[in-house]
Amino acid sequence: MPDTQPAPAILRRAGVVLLALCAFELAWMAWRIATGADYSYSMIIPALIGGIYLVRGSLRAAFFLVWIASVLLPLALAMFVLTLLQPFDLTLTQWQLDPGAQLEVLLPLLLFCAVLHWLRTELLRQPVRTAILSSGRREPSAHLALGIGVVLALLALGGHQLGRDADLVRKAEFLAKEKHGEEYHYYASKITPRDDMEGTFVEAKVQAWRADRIDTVDVFWKEK
Repeated sequence: MPDTQPAPAILRRAGVVLLALCAFELAWMAWRIATGADYSYSMIIPALIGGIYLVRGSLRAAFFLVWIASVLLPLALAMFVLTLLQPFDLTLTQWQLDPGAQLEVLLPLLLFCAVLHWLRTELLRQPVRTAILSSGRREPSAHLALGIGVVLALLALGGHQLGRDADLVRKAEFLAKEKHGEEYHYYASKITPRDDMEGTFVEAKVQAWRADRIDTVDVFWKEK
Protein backbone atom coordinates (compact mmCIF):
# COMPACT_ATOMS: atom_id res chain seq x y z
CA MET A 1 0.00 0.00 0.00
CA PRO A 2 1.46 3.40 -0.98
CA ASP A 3 2.50 5.69 1.88
CA THR A 4 0.28 8.74 1.34
CA GLN A 5 1.19 10.77 4.42
CA PRO A 6 3.04 13.94 3.38
CA ALA A 7 6.67 14.32 4.34
CA PRO A 8 6.16 17.51 6.43
CA ALA A 9 3.63 15.70 8.63
CA ILE A 10 6.03 12.79 9.17
CA LEU A 11 8.88 15.15 10.05
CA ARG A 12 6.67 17.18 12.39
CA ARG A 13 5.48 14.10 14.25
CA ALA A 14 9.04 12.80 14.64
CA GLY A 15 10.13 16.19 15.94
CA VAL A 16 7.26 16.37 18.43
CA VAL A 17 8.16 12.91 19.76
CA LEU A 18 11.81 13.93 20.19
CA LEU A 19 10.84 17.14 21.98
CA ALA A 20 8.45 15.24 24.27
CA LEU A 21 11.23 12.79 25.15
CA CYS A 22 13.56 15.73 25.85
CA ALA A 23 10.98 17.22 28.23
CA PHE A 24 10.69 13.89 30.03
CA GLU A 25 14.48 13.59 30.20
CA LEU A 26 14.80 17.08 31.68
CA ALA A 27 12.21 16.24 34.34
CA TRP A 28 14.04 12.99 35.13
CA MET A 29 17.39 14.80 35.32
CA ALA A 30 15.94 17.42 37.68
CA TRP A 31 14.47 14.72 39.92
CA ARG A 32 17.75 12.76 40.04
CA ILE A 33 19.75 15.87 40.91
CA ALA A 34 17.20 16.98 43.53
CA THR A 35 17.35 13.57 45.25
CA GLY A 36 21.15 13.47 45.13
CA ALA A 37 21.22 10.46 42.80
CA ASP A 38 23.82 9.97 40.08
CA TYR A 39 22.96 11.24 36.63
CA SER A 40 24.95 10.50 33.49
CA TYR A 41 24.91 12.64 30.35
CA SER A 42 22.50 11.53 27.67
CA MET A 43 21.70 12.58 24.09
CA ILE A 44 19.27 15.27 25.21
CA ILE A 45 21.00 18.24 23.53
CA PRO A 46 21.35 16.62 20.05
CA ALA A 47 17.79 15.28 20.38
CA LEU A 48 16.48 18.74 21.30
CA ILE A 49 18.21 20.39 18.34
CA GLY A 50 17.09 17.65 15.97
CA GLY A 51 13.52 17.82 17.27
CA ILE A 52 13.32 21.58 16.70
CA TYR A 53 14.56 21.26 13.12
CA LEU A 54 12.24 18.35 12.36
CA VAL A 55 9.21 20.28 13.65
CA ARG A 56 10.21 23.03 11.21
CA GLY A 57 10.28 20.45 8.41
CA SER A 58 14.02 20.39 7.79
CA LEU A 59 14.95 17.71 5.26
CA ARG A 60 18.62 18.29 5.99
CA ALA A 61 17.99 17.43 9.65
CA ALA A 62 16.12 14.29 8.55
CA PHE A 63 19.11 13.29 6.39
CA PHE A 64 21.61 13.65 9.23
CA LEU A 65 19.33 12.08 11.83
CA VAL A 66 18.96 8.96 9.69
CA TRP A 67 22.74 8.64 9.72
CA ILE A 68 23.01 9.32 13.45
CA ALA A 69 20.22 6.88 14.38
CA SER A 70 21.63 4.18 12.08
CA VAL A 71 25.11 4.42 13.61
CA LEU A 72 23.91 4.69 17.21
CA LEU A 73 21.38 1.83 17.11
CA PRO A 74 23.97 -1.02 16.99
CA LEU A 75 26.10 0.80 19.58
CA ALA A 76 23.11 1.10 21.92
CA LEU A 77 22.40 -2.61 21.48
CA ALA A 78 26.07 -3.33 22.26
CA MET A 79 25.74 -1.31 25.49
CA PHE A 80 22.77 -3.49 26.41
CA VAL A 81 24.79 -6.64 25.69
CA LEU A 82 27.67 -5.34 27.82
CA THR A 83 25.38 -5.20 30.84
CA LEU A 84 24.83 -8.95 30.43
CA LEU A 85 28.49 -9.96 30.05
CA GLN A 86 28.86 -11.26 33.59
CA PRO A 87 28.11 -14.55 35.36
CA PHE A 88 24.44 -15.47 35.03
CA ASP A 89 24.22 -16.22 38.76
CA LEU A 90 25.36 -12.66 39.55
CA THR A 91 22.73 -11.24 37.19
CA LEU A 92 20.04 -13.44 38.74
CA THR A 93 21.04 -12.36 42.26
CA GLN A 94 20.97 -8.69 41.27
CA TRP A 95 17.43 -9.07 39.97
CA GLN A 96 16.32 -10.95 43.07
CA LEU A 97 17.81 -8.46 45.56
CA ASP A 98 17.11 -5.16 43.80
CA PRO A 99 15.00 -5.41 40.63
CA GLY A 100 14.36 -1.66 40.72
CA ALA A 101 18.05 -0.88 40.29
CA GLN A 102 18.30 -3.29 37.35
CA LEU A 103 15.27 -1.73 35.66
CA GLU A 104 16.79 1.69 36.24
CA VAL A 105 19.80 0.60 34.17
CA LEU A 106 18.09 -1.46 31.47
CA LEU A 107 14.90 0.48 30.76
CA PRO A 108 16.66 3.67 29.56
CA LEU A 109 18.84 1.56 27.27
CA LEU A 110 15.84 -0.30 25.86
CA LEU A 111 13.92 2.96 25.43
CA PHE A 112 16.93 4.51 23.68
CA CYS A 113 17.11 1.55 21.28
CA ALA A 114 13.37 1.72 20.60
CA VAL A 115 13.47 5.47 19.91
CA LEU A 116 16.43 5.12 17.56
CA HIS A 117 14.70 2.32 15.64
CA TRP A 118 11.42 4.24 15.44
CA LEU A 119 13.12 7.48 14.36
CA ARG A 120 15.17 5.70 11.70
CA THR A 121 12.06 3.92 10.37
CA GLU A 122 9.99 7.13 10.27
CA LEU A 123 12.65 9.19 8.51
CA LEU A 124 13.21 6.45 5.92
CA ARG A 125 9.56 6.36 4.88
CA GLN A 126 9.07 6.82 1.15
CA PRO A 127 7.52 10.34 1.27
CA VAL A 128 10.52 11.63 3.22
CA ARG A 129 13.00 9.93 0.91
CA THR A 130 11.19 11.32 -2.14
CA ALA A 131 11.17 14.82 -0.63
CA ILE A 132 14.92 14.60 0.07
CA LEU A 133 15.62 13.58 -3.52
CA SER A 134 13.29 16.29 -4.87
CA SER A 135 15.19 18.91 -2.88
CA GLY A 136 18.36 18.05 -4.78
CA ARG A 137 20.01 16.05 -2.01
CA ARG A 138 21.08 12.45 -2.32
CA GLU A 139 19.17 9.78 -0.43
CA PRO A 140 20.70 8.94 2.98
CA SER A 141 22.90 5.82 2.88
CA ALA A 142 21.12 4.20 5.78
CA HIS A 143 22.54 0.72 5.18
CA LEU A 144 26.10 2.07 5.07
CA ALA A 145 25.53 3.99 8.30
CA LEU A 146 24.04 0.89 9.93
CA GLY A 147 27.05 -1.14 8.77
CA ILE A 148 29.41 1.40 10.32
CA GLY A 149 27.45 1.17 13.56
CA VAL A 150 27.65 -2.63 13.54
CA VAL A 151 31.43 -2.53 13.02
CA LEU A 152 31.86 -0.02 15.87
CA ALA A 153 29.63 -2.12 18.13
CA LEU A 154 31.62 -5.28 17.40
CA LEU A 155 34.86 -3.41 18.06
CA ALA A 156 33.47 -2.18 21.40
CA LEU A 157 32.39 -5.69 22.42
CA GLY A 158 35.64 -7.24 21.22
CA GLY A 159 37.73 -4.57 22.93
CA HIS A 160 35.89 -5.16 26.19
CA GLN A 161 36.65 -8.87 26.10
CA LEU A 162 40.23 -8.53 24.86
CA GLY A 163 40.91 -5.89 27.51
CA ARG A 164 40.19 -8.41 30.27
CA ASP A 165 43.63 -9.90 30.85
CA ALA A 166 42.98 -13.36 32.29
CA ASP A 167 45.92 -13.22 34.73
CA LEU A 168 44.83 -9.82 36.09
CA VAL A 169 41.25 -11.04 36.42
CA ARG A 170 42.34 -14.08 38.42
CA LYS A 171 44.60 -12.00 40.67
CA ALA A 172 41.90 -9.39 41.31
CA GLU A 173 39.39 -12.06 42.26
CA PHE A 174 41.96 -13.85 44.44
CA LEU A 175 42.82 -10.65 46.33
CA ALA A 176 39.13 -9.82 46.75
CA LYS A 177 38.50 -13.29 48.19
CA GLU A 178 41.37 -12.84 50.67
CA LYS A 179 39.97 -9.46 51.68
CA HIS A 180 36.25 -10.24 51.77
CA GLY A 181 35.93 -13.92 52.65
CA GLU A 182 35.41 -17.36 51.19
CA GLU A 183 31.61 -17.42 51.41
CA TYR A 184 31.17 -15.17 48.36
CA HIS A 185 31.48 -15.68 44.61
CA TYR A 186 33.68 -13.15 42.82
CA TYR A 187 33.68 -11.42 39.45
CA ALA A 188 36.16 -8.71 38.41
CA SER A 189 33.90 -6.16 36.72
CA LYS A 190 36.51 -3.48 36.07
CA ILE A 191 40.31 -3.68 35.85
CA THR A 192 42.47 -0.62 35.26
CA PRO A 193 46.23 -1.08 34.80
CA ARG A 194 48.30 2.09 35.17
CA ASP A 195 51.97 2.55 34.29
CA ASP A 196 54.19 5.15 35.92
CA MET A 197 57.88 5.58 36.72
CA GLU A 198 57.64 3.17 39.66
CA GLY A 199 56.10 0.30 37.67
CA THR A 200 52.68 -1.05 36.74
CA PHE A 201 49.86 -0.66 39.23
CA VAL A 202 46.44 -2.25 38.88
CA GLU A 203 43.13 -1.09 40.33
CA ALA A 204 40.12 -3.38 40.15
CA LYS A 205 36.50 -3.46 41.20
CA VAL A 206 35.29 -6.95 42.05
CA GLN A 207 31.66 -7.93 42.56
CA ALA A 208 31.28 -10.23 45.57
CA TRP A 209 27.93 -11.96 45.85
CA ARG A 210 26.01 -14.64 47.67
CA ALA A 211 22.31 -15.43 47.82
CA ASP A 212 21.39 -12.57 50.17
CA ARG A 213 24.01 -9.89 49.47
CA ILE A 214 26.13 -8.18 46.80
CA ASP A 215 29.19 -6.06 47.62
CA THR A 216 31.79 -4.24 45.58
CA VAL A 217 35.36 -4.95 46.68
CA ASP A 218 38.14 -2.55 45.62
CA VAL A 219 41.60 -4.08 45.26
CA PHE A 220 44.92 -2.53 44.30
CA TRP A 221 48.33 -4.01 43.72
CA LYS A 222 51.68 -3.44 42.04
CA GLU A 223 52.06 -5.83 39.13
CA LYS A 224 55.72 -5.18 38.27
